[in-house]
Amino acid sequence: MSNTPPPSNPGLDLESEVLYQIYPQSFADSNGDGIGDLAGITSKLDYLADLGITMIWLNPIFDSPFKDAGYDVRDYYQIAPRYGTTEDLVTLVEQAHRHGIKVLLDLVPGHTSEEHAWFQQSAQPEPNEFSDRYIWTEHAFDNGAGLPFIGGEYDRNGTYILNFFKSQPALNYGFHQRNRPWQQSPDAPGPMATRQAMVEVMKHWLELGCDGFRVDMADSLVKFDTEDKQATIAVWQDMIGRVRAMYPNVILVSEWGKPELAHEAGFDMDFYLDWGDNGYHLLTRESPDPLDRTHDRSFFAQHSDTPATDFIVQYEPLYRHGLFNIISGNHDTPRLAPRLTEAERMAFFFFLLTMPGVPTIYYGDEIGMEYVKIPTKEGGYARTGSRTPMQWDSTQPNYGFSTAAPESLYLPVSGGPSVDKQPQLLALTRQLIAIRRTTPALQASAPLEFLPTPHPRLLAYRRSHLTIVINPSAQPLDYPDANGTMVAGIGGAELTGAGLHLPPTAAAIVDTDK
Repeated sequence: MSNTPPPSNPGLDLESEVLYQIYPQSFADSNGDGIGDLAGITSKLDYLADLGITMIWLNPIFDSPFKDAGYDVRDYYQIAPRYGTTEDLVTLVEQAHRHGIKVLLDLVPGHTSEEHAWFQQSAQPEPNEFSDRYIWTEHAFDNGAGLPFIGGEYDRNGTYILNFFKSQPALNYGFHQRNRPWQQSPDAPGPMATRQAMVEVMKHWLELGCDGFRVDMADSLVKFDTEDKQATIAVWQDMIGRVRAMYPNVILVSEWGKPELAHEAGFDMDFYLDWGDNGYHLLTRESPDPLDRTHDRSFFAQHSDTPATDFIVQYEPLYRHGLFNIISGNHDTPRLAPRLTEAERMAFFFFLLTMPGVPTIYYGDEIGMEYVKIPTKEGGYARTGSRTPMQWDSTQPNYGFSTAAPESLYLPVSGGPSVDKQPQLLALTRQLIAIRRTTPALQASAPLEFLPTPHPRLLAYRRSHLTIVINPSAQPLDYPDANGTMVAGIGGAELTGAGLHLPPTAAAIVDTDK
């Protein structure tokens, strides 16, 4: 099984990029108010550059009532005061560029906060330029034709459609299949005005120096679309085309999970998301509970019997369509620790940093920060336990995240690993990123070929002249077809006269040309 994906944008070189996701309120607090901020991120650029990071994605930083941690935008043109100012963002971008790091903002195009000025105008009973910026039904006793809706909140005679939480009314990009009078065509004046408004938002932040956007719920724009999302794709092709006409090097990565559609829409990258029993889920999250190790059947859990082929058969067809980023985790998924041991997480990072696409590291995963069960905060619910403060220095109050009193922190520090303790995983991450960035065979669109193995728990793949073999199991295993020079290894992996010997939870990169 071999394939080389096409470049997403021929003018854009993403080959050696490594993406790092920052949850801004939990990364670094510069002013002691207990909440992370833009100046705090700027103060940690040396750490990111030393790690080898080339691109950061900031979760939403725009003004918001924070009923969904900023994914309920109140003003696309205003930085949330708790994070700082526009000037602070410009400083961050300028300093990041000096460190060789690009900056992506989180764009939420499918909905806003109910407090957004657009929505407040749209909710007025008298027609105005924003009346069709959102999706409203014909009268206050109408339903949403199968879509979630709210009625009785405003004087306008209609109910409005939601995109996620109650506080997030859906912006109007039209309907592909229409069976009610209030369902507009994607090319009607209202939906076209919504497109233009979002294009202007993107242009504004690109003009200030930002490098691009991670796009939230990118597939959710046109309602009642076909399964292959052709109407939504057409909307994105239009908007991206207009932005790229002015900013040809803009970087766009989608939260879509279907790279064949995301790349057709014009995105440069897509994320492999944690969906139920999909291939990514099988790798590290096949557990009934984020903290349940006993019943964990994840491929990278040492005691599991899940074969490598369960992942391969799902991933390989998707990879063919372009850059498909594997993630260590994100703000919506439980962290791998403490359910997976450090050795198991090291094996997973070995995989993450040697696979195609742009590897994406969620802040703190590189040191083994742990998922904790804590009360919900800002609409996080079960996700809140993956959003705790970054742990910089175990000798400092709040692990160096903030000088505020512990009770004033955005979320409590979870404890455990920290940067100052230099966990083995952190050293491995730094080593593998350095190898990846200087080795074209390991980069984003270099060829990939999965290889047959003598045991179902072995995962082996070739990337040009390099062979990567991972043994996540509890037993020592041998891979006979790896002769050459060891480039990197963990867990005591070693080349012998009979090939590659891998003790439990071991992995290696072998250069077969040497």
